[in-house]
Amino acid sequence: KTTMYGEMLNKMPQFAHVGQLFTSSASAELTESEAEYCVSVVKHVFPKHIIFQFTIKNTMEEQQLEDVAVKMDLSDAPNCKVESHAPAEVIKYGQPGVAFVCVERPDAIGTVFVKASKLVFKVKEVDASTGEVYEESQEEEYPLDELEVSVSDFCKPSDLADFRRSWEATTADNDLVEEFRLERQKSIADTVQGLMDALGMEPCEKSASVSAAARTHRLLLGGIFIGGIQALVRADLRMGQTVGVEMKVTIRTEDMAVTEAILEAISS
Repeated sequence: KTTMYGEMLNKMPQFAHVGQLFTSSASAELTESEAEYCVSVVKHVFPKHIIFQFTIKNTMEEQQLEDVAVKMDLSDAPNCKVESHAPAEVIKYGQPGVAFVCVERPDAIGTVFVKASKLVFKVKEVDASTGEVYEESQEEEYPLDELEVSVSDFCKPSDLADFRRSWEATTADNDLVEEFRLERQKSIADTVQGLMDALGMEPCEKSASVSAAARTHRLLLGGIFIGGIQALVRADLRMGQTVGVEMKVTIRTEDMAVTEAILEAISS
């Protein structure tokens, strides 16, 4: 799917300069499913850019939307800036349209928080019985939910057949070891799923499988972060004596900045 996205984006003249697509996220909803305009987003991560692909569905039979763009507020991401837009020219009732926003990002891997984004567009009235579109248009705005690019968006899962061999072959120079007491976690299985979601890494050697009665567990994760940097995480978990889950995490990567980004994602 990433290959398909990459070919599509590289064919668009305004995005020809962004280089090779590293990874694309799953689609996330930015509106309620019963909203007048349903909007979802896919985040495409490139070496120095993030392209946000917004799919917009118009559920209003008596409206046609034109020049549909997404305005993003990056005031909470001061190292990022909007570089270009590719609006959807026309969105008819029941026919999804796509708008893009290209954001220049810093080299460092980290969270990009978009606290407010909105659709901006022109509305033309449509005669639902004949399909005739009236010429007069009106400027409109429509608020969207908050949006976040997280550490997991910069990672490709990597299922390693022999985790131990990969661990021993990777330098220990950038190792970080941290212990956590997760008092809100009710089970080891929930903690394992939470770690996988936060990091976007692949469980190795079937270590995502946790028995319901397990009191201890070791999770092994592998991933490739942007720049081709291999990352390995070993998490030793055990149920707390009174409440929650205790966790000792060892992070091993080829780059200290990636190690620190992973630790930050786990800590938050």
